[in-house]
Amino acid sequence: MTQAHSMDVRQLQQVIDRIDDELIALLQQRFVYSRQIGVIKHQSGQPPIDDKRVASQRDRFISRCMESGLDPQMSRQLLRVITDQVIAERLGNAAPPASPAR
Repeated sequence: MTQAHSMDVRQLQQVIDRIDDELIALLQQRFVYSRQIGVIKHQSGQPPIDDKRVASQRDRFISRCMESGLDPQMSRQLLRVITDQVIAERLGNAAPPASPAR
């Protein structure tokens, strides 16, 4: 019997909650780095968006998701949400990031 089979629903939900917490932390970290890239690009006069990089990143992300057995359509939607937010921030069309709750 695997570990998952020996757990009850509540324990499995707690595992999912911890994974969600990790996903949130990773997304926050990703946006910190993305914003740093935006600042560097702005300071050096580079265009805020590199279409080739966006396409390359999309292809890599979808490929990795498919290799992991994830639904490619869901993967595209997830990346689109993230990419749209990055682009909006780089173009100044997004609300500033909220301060972490204390």
